[in-house]
Amino acid sequence: MNASPVLFDFKPAQLSKPVGQRIALEISAFGLAKGHCKAHGLEQKDDMRGALRHMREKIAKYAVSSDQINRRQLVLFPRLRDIRYADGELYLTESSVPHLRMFKDADDTKGFDLKQRHATYATVVGECLEELYPDRSAPPDDLIHVTCSGYLAPSPVERMVAHREWYDTTVTHSYHMGCYGAFPAIKMAHGFLASSMGSEHVPPRERVDIVHTELLSGHHNIEDSGIENIITMSLFSDGFIKYSVGSAEYVRQHGQHGLRILAAHEHLLPDSADDMTWVPASHQFQMTLSVMVPVVIKRHVRSFVLGLLRRAGVDFENIEQRERLMFAIHPGGPRIVEHVQSELGLRDDQVAISKKVFRENGNMSSATVPHILKGLLEEKAVPAGTRIVALGFGPGLTVTGLVLEKI
Repeated sequence: MNASPVLFDFKPAQLSKPVGQRIALEISAFGLAKGHCKAHGLEQKDDMRGALRHMREKIAKYAVSSDQINRRQLVLFPRLRDIRYADGELYLTESSVPHLRMFKDADDTKGFDLKQRHATYATVVGECLEELYPDRSAPPDDLIHVTCSGYLAPSPVERMVAHREWYDTTVTHSYHMGCYGAFPAIKMAHGFLASSMGSEHVPPRERVDIVHTELLSGHHNIEDSGIENIITMSLFSDGFIKYSVGSAEYVRQHGQHGLRILAAHEHLLPDSADDMTWVPASHQFQMTLSVMVPVVIKRHVRSFVLGLLRRAGVDFENIEQRERLMFAIHPGGPRIVEHVQSELGLRDDQVAISKKVFRENGNMSSATVPHILKGLLEEKAVPAGTRIVALGFGPGLTVTGLVLEKI
């Protein structure tokens, strides 16, 4: 147990003031109405007003409401200072910062192409890394970069490492696994540390950093008023966080507390490959999200959790052991945590931080579970020695999990 690596030093970054969900939905309705009018050649004010009423109705019916999400960080989104109401109409202006502009002009509804959006991603993530790694930060032995929202070679992480002259830091990319992306990265970090122990051929490693840079606002599409797009526009948000993986001894020496890795497991679920997809298109990455996703997860989650916990020597069917557990469940949508909670028979307090992170941030894709783990690590009501079950779900459909112990 003592040789198991530990997750510690969770540091999120906030690059823009979060947008209240009520305002975000109103702006989204306006954007979709504008896209509808452009696609159908409607140019009169009454046409726009009618389209806006229709989009508001669709959003009220299908979008994730402000009762479910309070606010979201949306870096590439109109700021409050750019909104004004006049004669019952909503007027928006693009950001005054050039790289935060998503559209060429006031009549553009497609937005910039994928190449330009990735250039924006590079600039935003570069600023994020400056916040996460201030001057004189100690370099890690390895740095794993996790994202599903921007791919560049060299990546912003490689550029930072080169600029800092961290020549002994190895950069590894862990891309396009969506909402469960933290789990493979943590297993990779575990492997990097283990491979250097007692090997004369591998340089010794003490600390592996994992950094998540999810700029999902860079993939909004206001020309598609379909149900799936309305759901994704109102569900996903930007998320940035870094944390480290090291030995328990290293963590103690640096006066830190953390989460020790006890077990890991992962499954591809049958007959579900098309229920969730995330593919590049000409202007943005496009998602499909089937209504079957929560159904499939609920069908398989209990047997998965039982097998995962057995690997850590925990009997989930033992009521006393089960009730001492805490859970970090990826809130893929408003009802995922509730479905898992119901299927596993969990108390509200066992999943409270998962729900809180979703309420205050939305779905940040791969960055979400690390935010939940940070909350559990900092929660004084969760004592040292508590076992934590972390669960993530993503394309495949993939279900993956970790058992952790708070130390």
